[in-house]
Amino acid sequence: MDKQYFLDEVEKRLARLSSASKQGYPPSPLERHRLEGFMEAGVFLRLVTPQELIELKERTCQTIFGMSVAERIKHKKRSWPVEDIDYSQYEKPPDTR
Repeated sequence: MDKQYFLDEVEKRLARLSSASKQGYPPSPLERHRLEGFMEAGVFLRLVTPQELIELKERTCQTIFGMSVAERIKHKKRSWPVEDIDYSQYEKPPDTR
């Protein structure tokens, strides 16, 4: 897999989720986490840098919503409750006894 192919796929997935959200269908946590995992895999495999993904997300947000990610977050807080997931249970190593 090459870098551009990966970036095109991330952009397509981001646009699909963002467009659905704009139409009033917020993505499920599963869809969001799946996309985040896909993006993280690209970083892990050194196909892309975190900065490249941040820039892609910013461009996609501007295209779909006409505002920056930061502006969108502020807007979302006023219209939808923010999901708070407690991941602390995964921060400590498992008991291997």
